[in-house]
Amino acid sequence: MGTVGGGRARASALTCIAVVAALAAAGCGGSTVTPVTIYLTPPPGPVTPLPSGVTAAPSVELPTPVIDSVVISSNAPDNRWNVTFKKPVVSGISEAAVTTMNDAIAAKVNDLIGAFTKQDLPAVSTGDRPSTLEGDFTIALDSPTLLSLRFTVLTYVTGAAHPVGQPASINFVVSSGATINLTDLLVNPATALSTFATQAHAAMASTLGADLTWSGSASSMTFFEKAWAMTPGGLEFTWAQGDLASQAAGMPSAILPWSGIKSVIKASSPAGEFVK
Repeated sequence: MGTVGGGRARASALTCIAVVAALAAAGCGGSTVTPVTIYLTPPPGPVTPLPSGVTAAPSVELPTPVIDSVVISSNAPDNRWNVTFKKPVVSGISEAAVTTMNDAIAAKVNDLIGAFTKQDLPAVSTGDRPSTLEGDFTIALDSPTLLSLRFTVLTYVTGAAHPVGQPASINFVVSSGATINLTDLLVNPATALSTFATQAHAAMASTLGADLTWSGSASSMTFFEKAWAMTPGGLEFTWAQGDLASQAAGMPSAILPWSGIKSVIKASSPAGEFVK
């Protein structure tokens, strides 16, 4: 009897423990239990190797050049002429590239000023002002990879009826500060010359109409090299006032969309990013 009773007691105790555990799990007895949420994160998959010869993109964003300006002013000793030029100054990137760019910009600006002041300019006409040069710049493209700057030079010779506008430009690779020549962009300059002339003439004919005096021919790439710039929309060319159109048309320009000149732009050139 004692043995049987002891087995029953043990069985009853075990049953009670099981019930209490079940009630505790079910929140019996008025207790509140917050269920535990377990998040399963799958293990990372295998890394896909880059193709041979391909370098991974940099994880750090490259800086964009900062463009400020300084005004240059000078006068002839005899007051025959005076010059004011707003010169761009580059900063915000590597010191070596900044130095290379600013040296090239200074040389370009000095050339533009010298072409005016070294002329045999006349003495000031009676009742008129001295001959003048006013220079300025605008930004055609400023990115972590490329910088294109346009220059505008307005010159007035004492006694003339009005000033005349002349454009210029300079283009850079940002990483090195190297100056880009137009031919650096081209697969074949001879083929590009024909493409540029055809498209530039069509673009200006549609905007200038009868003011356009240019027939659409170009004998060498020099015709396009004087003032060109890269823009997000295309390659831009500008000419001096009166060269290709009437004086009233100002400095005529044409933008050739990248999609239209893709075949003549070298994919490995600085402008390759626009035609890939």
